Amino acid sequence: MSVALCTYQGEAWLPELLESLAAQELLPDELVVQDDASTDGTVALLEAFAASAPFPVRLVVNPERVGSTPNFERALARVEGRYVALADQDDIWYPHKLARLVGMLEDDPILTLAFSDADLVDERGRPTGRRLWSGRGIRHHLVAHEIVPCALFARRSLSTGCTMVARRRAVEAALPFPTSLDDPQAPMRHDRWLSLVAAAVGTVRAVPEPLLAFRSHPEQQTGVLEPAQLRSRLAAAAVAALAGDDPARAVEHEVRAQQVAEAAHRADLWGDFEEADELRRVARHHEVRADLGDTIPERTRRVWGQVADGGYDRSAMGVASAAADLARALRPARRTAP
Repeated sequence: MSVALCTYQGEAWLPELLESLAAQELLPDELVVQDDASTDGTVALLEAFAASAPFPVRLVVNPERVGSTPNFERALARVEGRYVALADQDDIWYPHKLARLVGMLEDDPILTLAFSDADLVDERGRPTGRRLWSGRGIRHHLVAHEIVPCALFARRSLSTGCTMVARRRAVEAALPFPTSLDDPQAPMRHDRWLSLVAAAVGTVRAVPEPLLAFRSHPEQQTGVLEPAQLRSRLAAAAVAALAGDDPARAVEHEVRAQQVAEAAHRADLWGDFEEADELRRVARHHEVRADLGDTIPERTRRVWGQVADGGYDRSAMGVASAAADLARALRPARRTAP
């Protein structure tokens, strides 16, 4: 099995992660590292670790920075293992992490990816008493959907790369990454894309057990909001959604439609036609939300059509989205050019 690690300016965090990799009950067959042109001591730390690691370490340093998602694409293209675990430079893995997740994939040949919860620690590695799923407001979704359907991944981000192990089939189906993932209007990070494709071509399981310590600090790319921050952000999003037509929101839905349609295409290529059809329905949902129409009757008809078709999921977020679209639909019609 392979561990794919992407690094950038990780000197402060890397020693604890590398130590936890070397202490795994199930050691990886290789550690594939893609460094994104670090200028601190990251590369020197990796080279020193490679000299004594209990497994081969294959390090490539980008000549110039490419960003997180393209960097993970490069790392995943280099892995050789039957199973692939993704690693972030600032976390600490528990000794049984790989054994637990790889064991699940070996026991169930239908599974293409498994991902776990994590304990949250602060910048200095001290426990906060909180969990990753709860901190991201997704625990109730995952408890209700231990086997996560592809449409759920298409609608929102549920998985975090450092918590997952994927079967090689899922990695091959996800590569190459579509260019739409890096669209600034609606970026989809590598971990959500990999989970989405894995669910489209197989089965993804959410594991509520925390298998690592997820470090929360100001410099990380994917942070965890405090409960009050999460509530505030959701409230702000609801107010913005009710504020009327927003060209940026329309573009965001157009980009999401492209991303989900590309995942449907990957499912078609791998013979998972029912999942492909389901993803195309989600893509169509985004297309409709990008342009509800010019008149109140047309807008209302489109929103209710999506409600009837199950375009809005049954979560609180899905209900809120449907309500916001209906409120916009009932506003006075846009003026059109004569």
